[in-house]
Amino acid sequence: MADFQFGMRDYSVDVQAQHNVTFTPGWDVHRLALTFEVTARGNYTEDAPFLVSGSLWTHELPNPASYIGVLHAPTGPVGLKPFKRHLSLETTVTDRQLRGLEKARASADLSLRADLTLTALADAKNWPVAHDQEIIRIPHATWSNALTQLDAGAFVDVVIPITTVEGRATGARRIREAKTAIRDGRYEHAVALARAALDPVREACNTKKLHDQAVQKKAGERDQEERWAILTQSAYALFSGAPHDDAGTTENFSWTRADAIAAVATAAGLLARLEDRP
Repeated sequence: MADFQFGMRDYSVDVQAQHNVTFTPGWDVHRLALTFEVTARGNYTEDAPFLVSGSLWTHELPNPASYIGVLHAPTGPVGLKPFKRHLSLETTVTDRQLRGLEKARASADLSLRADLTLTALADAKNWPVAHDQEIIRIPHATWSNALTQLDAGAFVDVVIPITTVEGRATGARRIREAKTAIRDGRYEHAVALARAALDPVREACNTKKLHDQAVQKKAGERDQEERWAILTQSAYALFSGAPHDDAGTTENFSWTRADAIAAVATAAGLLARLEDRP
């Protein structure tokens, strides 16, 4: 919570960020609205107007390009009240900035920093300006849902059920580790973890046997389980290129962030299918 002190600590104004965000789409540049709660404490004048302004930056993201834009209050000054008031601050973001944010956060929660300035427009007995920072932590699902308003992307969160089956629980842990590896830029390691997460799928679905049986048939003659087995075994074979450096083949494989995301999403989806299996 940002704490703005005025006068000789006569009163203060607290500004606390909320988790919700709203986009208004434009042509390649969009309006981003953030919500804050404003609370006054101490010897202040009710309805005293304050102008809120500032700038928005990324926070704790592994990218040197951290500046996003200028923040302003579209509804004008906010008046102090003895209860919490909502304040909306807006900035503009481009499609390029959104792509950069998505790459930097790597499916994690998004952390932003608002450098704010509050200026008293009345009853200013002392210096009328105060500064502070507020960290805005936006959950992954909240930010991703907001992006869909722009048709700038789509997201799917795969929930892997908690289970007492040891192999499947280990597979779920591998998926979590893989997501962290993507965030850290260790893409090859993420793919290797996705491969390991497929082990309980291959065991539960008997995919090796079904795969060998299916390849003897024409593609159009395979039943549904055989086709799932083909997918699982093909993914396993592809992802095996990450932990292995076989001469002339997998030693030449390279893995991008997009490759790692595709691998982890595939493994997570196949692992989640085991929920309906004993």
